[in-house]
Amino acid sequence: MADSPSESPSFDTADDELVAIPRLAEQVGVTPRVLRYWEEQGLISPTREHGKLRYSPRDVAIARLTKRLLGAGASVDGIRMLKDLTEREIRRGRDVADEAMLSEIALRVLYQRKAFREVTRMNEEHYPEGDPKPPGHGPARHNGPGPKEKKKKKKKGPKPSGSPRL
Repeated sequence: MADSPSESPSFDTADDELVAIPRLAEQVGVTPRVLRYWEEQGLISPTREHGKLRYSPRDVAIARLTKRLLGAGASVDGIRMLKDLTEREIRRGRDVADEAMLSEIALRVLYQRKAFREVTRMNEEHYPEGDPKPPGHGPARHNGPGPKEKKKKKKKGPKPSGSPRL
């Protein structure tokens, strides 16, 4: 963590983990145009590397979950609102230079991530695909089909009418 605002935090993202928009589109199952629209709407935001836009594993996860929520009936406005609400408290803490507030937010995020991993047995970047498992969740805890077993497709039933929509 940086000690002063002038120091930038170090991110452990290797160059080979960053992907261009065609590769992201392939991984998410949408067209590059859809991803550009999501960028325009503020739902995803790539990193600029050597003058080119690249996406991190976290961006891939955000795009996958965005696709999933849109497919479940959420709106672009609803997802943007979720992002804005999530960022608002952090920005407020930064704007008033409240280190205690930022520390509390950071701790909440870490607790949420830990709980998510414990409940789903995977990092949020890999949800809902499920591979690879986070450290400590090796083959002995694998619950999915083996390498030669085929996955059975689930039939989609009617959506519950009482589910909240974004």
